[in-house]
Amino acid sequence: MKAFQGTSTPFAKTLLFLTLLFPGVSKVNAQTVPGENAPRESLVRVKDLARIQGVRSNQLVGFGLVVGLAGSGDSKASLSTNKAVSHLLSRLGSQVTPDQVTTKNVASVIVTADLPPFAKVGDRLSVRVSSVGDASSLAGGSLIMTPLKAADSEIYAVAQGHLSLGVALAGASGSSTSSESAVKTIALSEGGVVEKEYPSRFLHGGKIHLSLLRPDFTTASRLAQALNRFYGEFAAKAENAGRVSVTVPPDIFQNPSFQLVDFVASLEQVRVSPDSRARVVINERTGTIIAGSNVQIKPVAISHGHLEIRIDEKSQRMNSLGGTTTIGELVKSVNALGAGPKDLVSIIQALSAAGALNAELVFL
Repeated sequence: MKAFQGTSTPFAKTLLFLTLLFPGVSKVNAQTVPGENAPRESLVRVKDLARIQGVRSNQLVGFGLVVGLAGSGDSKASLSTNKAVSHLLSRLGSQVTPDQVTTKNVASVIVTADLPPFAKVGDRLSVRVSSVGDASSLAGGSLIMTPLKAADSEIYAVAQGHLSLGVALAGASGSSTSSESAVKTIALSEGGVVEKEYPSRFLHGGKIHLSLLRPDFTTASRLAQALNRFYGEFAAKAENAGRVSVTVPPDIFQNPSFQLVDFVASLEQVRVSPDSRARVVINERTGTIIAGSNVQIKPVAISHGHLEIRIDEKSQRMNSLGGTTTIGELVKSVNALGAGPKDLVSIIQALSAAGALNAELVFL
């Protein structure tokens, strides 16, 4: 392989091999894609549009005990805590029945965490500890070693550590504030340790599957076309609105300089112009209205209280907007007439009901 002489890094070797295998790579910069009519600033990386199937985090959960509480633990009526403490002491060599346990300094908790993809044994995890019983606060306690299981009931991590809220909750005199006495959930930074690796596979039958974060037929089609232009052959196929498959040529694995990670890295840097449905997002509580540039309003006359607006036709007694207008122009016109956010929300709802607003309304 004389063509690879002079290349020092694995990524450089892989990129050079891709250039020889796919003629289009030598003509296309990884940051731009020919054929895209959209402006440069509207192009988005594949890395930000889709995730690679098989590369995902996994949720972990476990049941544990927090000890060392200053009388803010579960009451005697919490049977699960009594049994859990009895079981823990039995494992440690002290035979105690549940009715002999005093739990005012102990609280039963649920511990949750996210196991990131490709996490290795010994890596640290951040966990969240939440009260299960009637404990008034978890602050100041210590979480006893708690196994964390995934959906397959296998243990992948353990969590343990001191639950401290820091000095931010202390008053000027050093005493705790009232908010500390009602803490039912505490985040424990790096309180978990990975004990078993979760297998992550992103190559399925010689293909890499891209799952769009926001499924859309137009975006999926554009993504497949951009990848095919980048690699200079029919390597990508849009299977549906949410999935694009990229075929890795079999002969590429025969080259000792090829790195699959570098191939995926080059794939992620291809830029695409995504498409989306026209949508207007409304928060009625705050009066916030967000609309995309592709939201259009058909010619219509609007009368709301003392407000009168006509779109497409001019009138001396009405505020006029020429032709098909946008939400932004309507907002400016309504604000100029002294209307408030609630008036604008009512107008937009009426426009949608009348079929004059070509967009989907989303209420928060």
